[in-house]
Order: sequence, then structure tokens, then C-alpha cells
Amino acid sequence: MQTARVSSSVSHNGKLFPFVRVVAAVVVGFFGICSRAEAGIKSQRQLAAIVAQTPAPHLVAEGEQLKSAEKMAAQIKDAIALWGVGQSMEPLYAPNTAVVVAPIKYDNVKKGMTVVYVKRNGRRVAHSVIGETRGGYLVQGINNDEADAEVVNERNLIGVVVQAYASADTSFRNGLSQQVAAKDRSSSDKSNT
Repeated sequence: MQTARVSSSVSHNGKLFPFVRVVAAVVVGFFGICSRAEAGIKSQRQLAAIVAQTPAPHLVAEGEQLKSAEKMAAQIKDAIALWGVGQSMEPLYAPNTAVVVAPIKYDNVKKGMTVVYVKRNGRRVAHSVIGETRGGYLVQGINNDEADAEVVNERNLIGVVVQAYASADTSFRNGLSQQVAAKDRSSSDKSNT
């Protein structure tokens, strides 16, 4: 996803006010062009963690995605709204999904969360946490075949996606939930025999 507009909020005397709206070309994971069946994270466990820790998009009218995200970001201290374009997070988030990103302490990041970080080249990327190494968190776009070359650490972490707004939904969450439930039932049936 590439981000076209950024909105942020700052606190002043306990109230939140829109502070700055910047037009930027910010990459939020533009890597995968393949369809979900051919590319991306294959592990059902990782996908289930991502679905559990990453908010589903609220459906809004076409053209209202960023406005809705900005309105929500204004209610959260130091949150920003990002406009996403790209396919690395499909089908979880379709292109033209706006997300609200809130600050998070590095130690509070969990597997499955979708975080936004700054790459060495200055671009912002929103990908999901799939693991941890000594250098930081491993992240990957769910439609990408590999984890990002860069890890998320305390210096490059911007925040975590806390809300999303899209004009169209995907059946990804429902389909994955059904697959995980069927697998759990199958495992349970096998252990009872």
C-alpha cells in the first residue's frame, strides 16, 4: 500500500485537534501483485494471529475512507491517518483502505499486529508481525512471499494499526476463520478417537 495523505493529531489542554495534513508518497508495503492463492503467507497459524490482532476495516462509502480515518485519528492522542494503495496487505486490506495508526511501546508489540515503520529509504511500510529476532520484529505483507529485509525496532517503529476504513470488504476474514475452525474441529475429532 502506498500512502497518499497523512493526518496527525496533537493534544492541547486535554483536547485533540487536527494538527497537520501532509501530502506524501509513503509506501505501505507495495510488493505483491500476485493473487492470494499464488503468493503470500501460507501458515494458517500466522494468518490466524494476524486476523486476531489486526482490526477489520469498517465499511464506508467510496471517497469517505480517509475522512473517516482522520476523524478517528483526531480522537486518539498522537494518532495519524494513512491512505493506503498497493497490494501487499491484500486481501486483509484492499487498496484504497485508510488506516489509523496509534503509537505503541515497542515492548507491547505482539505477533499478528500490523505495524507501521520507516524503512532505511524513508518510506513508511505497514506489514504484520510474524516473528521476532534479536534485532527486532520480523514483518511481512500477507500477500508477499517473504518477510521484509528490514526488521522493526525501537528506532523505526511508528505505531500499530488500530482502525481501518474501506469502501469494499473482502471475504478473507470469514474464509480464514472458517478454515481455522474446521482445522480445530478436525484436530479435536482426531484426538477424541
